[in-house]
Amino acid sequence: MCNEGDFMKKLIYILLSLILVVLGAGGWYFSGLIYEGGLNPEFPDTDEIGTAEDRILVSSIDENTITLNVEEELWGVLLEKGIYGVRGQNGDAVVGKIISSQNNIVKRELIKLTGTLVPGDKVNGTNLVTIDEAGSYRILGTSSWSGQASEGVYTPESVSNLDYEIISYTSNLGEFPSYLTTEGDKGIVIFVHGFRGDYSREVFALMRSGDLNDLGYRSMIISYRNDRGVPKDPSGIYQYGTTEWIDIDGAINEALKYTDKVILFGTSGGGGPISSWLENVGDKNKVSGIIYEAPVISFWESVEVNGGARFPWLPTQLFTYFKLVTEIRYGVDFSAMDFREAVIESDIPVLLFHGDDDEWVPVEMSDYIASMRSTNLTYVRYENVGHVTSWNADPARYVKELSTFLDSLD
Repeated sequence: MCNEGDFMKKLIYILLSLILVVLGAGGWYFSGLIYEGGLNPEFPDTDEIGTAEDRILVSSIDENTITLNVEEELWGVLLEKGIYGVRGQNGDAVVGKIISSQNNIVKRELIKLTGTLVPGDKVNGTNLVTIDEAGSYRILGTSSWSGQASEGVYTPESVSNLDYEIISYTSNLGEFPSYLTTEGDKGIVIFVHGFRGDYSREVFALMRSGDLNDLGYRSMIISYRNDRGVPKDPSGIYQYGTTEWIDIDGAINEALKYTDKVILFGTSGGGGPISSWLENVGDKNKVSGIIYEAPVISFWESVEVNGGARFPWLPTQLFTYFKLVTEIRYGVDFSAMDFREAVIESDIPVLLFHGDDDEWVPVEMSDYIASMRSTNLTYVRYENVGHVTSWNADPARYVKELSTFLDSLD
């Protein structure tokens, strides 16, 4: 028979073994989540990238208002201030200001109804809303993330009624197709999209190309490594700038064949490649200015904030462990994906948009950059605004900020 001391030793051994098993399984599980949620370049489905199931319920609707139950809504745009779309099987609606909101039941101004929506209908929320030449709001599609459409093919002509051509630029991995609008003599704005992008679905960029055309600028909406149908990064993962900056430099060189004034515009994960370009090149003779919309400038900081919000019961110290497991498992170096100092130290003029209700990219990252960089940075911080929805919050203000910034570069 074992004595009490032997029993305690065995109990401690069992408990330690269980802790190690739990830590090992937890590290494996969470590293997999990090990989699938931000590092895996493979598209889930060729025709339904990020398509969300209908998960919002119409509670009531009249001539002037619509009430929605958004408890199951993934993106949360219909809980945020601004102009958004509601898409159902039999009708679409453009909604405006929030009249009331309580317990995820939100009543909003009804701006425009096309077709039929009735109580009980299941619908989706989308931020892909634009204003056409007649001044009427138009829903362009269902959003997946970061201003991308979940399906379909879009062009500058179909979105903003602009003439364009498809050109290619060269990087070390080969040729990358891009849209280039044809009108405008003030310069070219290069749009760099975020995670799992496709230049033919970058509706946010295509909408902004219309605004920029009105301001005298051409737009270049690019593809780059890991996009659909173009070369993949040899590492097999998204690098958030550590290699993608080479493609950005190739796109800049191509744009300089058409103009001597180039501005970079990075949305969400597109902020990393641009910021890495600053770290590795940062040539003011190539780029006159940079515009960021909710940029990922430090990938791991985004992971920590998102993870803490999704799993609030987890001790924050565990994320350091998850980081180590992910780095070992997938051969990634998160410290190399932090470009905050490059942005802070650069003197290329920057316009930075970010909403304080961003559920994907922490606004604190932009706050930090704005607090540390004292010159040549304009920070436009929105209240109760989510991810890549600054235009939706206040279209007139957004365009005015763009115009003022671009004028300052002359």
